[in-house]
Parts: sequence; structure tokens; C-alpha cells
Amino acid sequence: MSEFDLINQYFKHTSVKRDDVLLGIGDDCAILSPPAGKKLAVSTDTLISGVHFPESTRAEDVGYKSLAVNLSDLAAMGAEPAWVSLAMSLPEADKIWLQGFMQGFNELAEKYNIALIGGDTTQGPLSITINITGFLHSDHVLKRTSAKVGDRICVTGCIGDASIGLNVILNNIDHHLSDQQLTYCKKRLNRPQPRIEAGKLLAPFSLAAIDISDGLLADLKHICKASAVGAILYIDDLPVSEALLRYYSNEPDWQSILTSGDDYELCFTCPDEQFNDVQKVMKLNNIDVFCIGEIKDTSGITCLLNNQPLHLEQTGYNHF
Repeated sequence: MSEFDLINQYFKHTSVKRDDVLLGIGDDCAILSPPAGKKLAVSTDTLISGVHFPESTRAEDVGYKSLAVNLSDLAAMGAEPAWVSLAMSLPEADKIWLQGFMQGFNELAEKYNIALIGGDTTQGPLSITINITGFLHSDHVLKRTSAKVGDRICVTGCIGDASIGLNVILNNIDHHLSDQQLTYCKKRLNRPQPRIEAGKLLAPFSLAAIDISDGLLADLKHICKASAVGAILYIDDLPVSEALLRYYSNEPDWQSILTSGDDYELCFTCPDEQFNDVQKVMKLNNIDVFCIGEIKDTSGITCLLNNQPLHLEQTGYNHF
């Protein structure tokens, strides 16, 4: 099967059609028509088999997660998804694998009305690179530079579940989870829910935000560095699931929970006087928000557990 056969059979005829895509897959470039009065938010991510997902991961889950992690970047800016391009290197033209991949990919693309506008395929070790574009209202943007001393630090959901799913899959270890809890943790790893709606709701408040991909500590550190501030995290206030507590026999491994990544929740800062309004609008949309710390005028991040400093040997996933 040639490259053009692959494109025509698996990528060209996707179900999402948008009026702002004047010319999509099939030419040397896509031609797009951005709406008046909006800015573009653009992000690119590469996922490599055996690095960003276990080699045993189902094709449907690889397709889903490849798009989800890019959507998470848009969520962290408060952007509305619009267009996506997809570049893949494939060991072989496996029809069954490609069908599964696109099934997972299209499931999420249809949910968020994202048009696949182009890309590339080549032969090589399995890797997926996605370039995604969303729309921003010019005055409604979430940026890492917006954190201020006295702000609360918040997250949108539970932390650490994906790392449990990964540990079980990679190490085949004994655990205390029920079948339902294990399925939940694996789903948190393979099918993260991008917080698009949360990002759009937060954007009008012009807060600092980031998605948690490399671990809560590492990603919060990016906000602190960009805003020239420090932070205190109250570990006792971290939202964790029943599955996580059962996995660790009620003695959580905070090193792993805070640094493993793959959570894809939003971490954001919020001035104290705005917190009630933020919490109210999020609750109206069935989104949980938890306050886990505060921004300080010191450098670095201090973690407190039972009011005592918690020493951690590393801060998060390092690509190199």
C-alpha cells in the first residue's frame, strides 16, 4: 500500500467538516480561514512508542491519547479547538492497526469538532506527531506568566492515577485494586480527558495555567519560573482517588504521585478574591476544583505534609 493509498483510505474522509477549512487533505497545503477577531493558539507534540505509551497499548488508545494530549495544551491556554494535522512514522502499513488508531482519534475529534486538515506518513519506528490549532478571544488567555504572590494554587481533578496504570502495565505487579479500580487507572493513562471546557471557563479570569503532563511539581515549576514567584504545596490537600489510596495501602508514595505525570488535569493559580467566582462557574459545569497551595514571594516549591517539609529527590519526568 502506497503513502497516497494510506492517506485516501484512512485519513482523507474524516467525518468532521468545518466551514473555516477551505481546502483540506489532498493538496500540498491546507487553506484555512480563521474567524475575525480571534487569535490562533498552536501546539505540537510527538509521541513515541515505548517512551510515551507502552508498546502493548491498543491502537484505539494510541489514536485517542495522541489527540488528547494536544487538546490538553489548548485547554491550558483557554482555547477552542479547531484544526489538527497528523504526521506518523509506521513500521508497516497495518490496516487493522490504522483502522483502530483512527477510530480512537476520530472519537475525540468528533467530540470537539476538530477537522483533520493534513499531515504526512512515512516508514520507520512508530511515532505520532500532531500539530493542533485553536481559537482565542484576544483578551481571554491563560498564560504561565500571570501568577501573583498570594494566589491560590488549584487543580481540576485527582492526581496520580495514570502513574498507577502505567506501573501495573509495565511491571505486572501485585496490587490491591479491584477490577473496576484497575480499569479506571488504566483509562486515566490511556484515555485522559482534556480539560477543554475548564480552560474556556477559566480564560475570562486571565489566570496562570498549565496542563499536568510531566508531573505536578515539574509543571507548577514552569508557572513559578515564568511568573518569577515561588509556591507552597499542602500535600494533605491534594485530591486523590480511592483507587490510589487502595493501591498504596493508604500510605501514598508522594514522590511518584507528584512527579510521574500523565494526569492531564489543569493546574492554575487564582487570586483569593476571585476564587469563589471561579469555583462557582466550575461547579455549575460539573468540574471539580481543589485548592492545594499558594503562591509565595520566595524561590522554588516547598511541599508540606502534616505541616512538615517533604523532601523529594526529583521534580518530574525529564525527556532527556
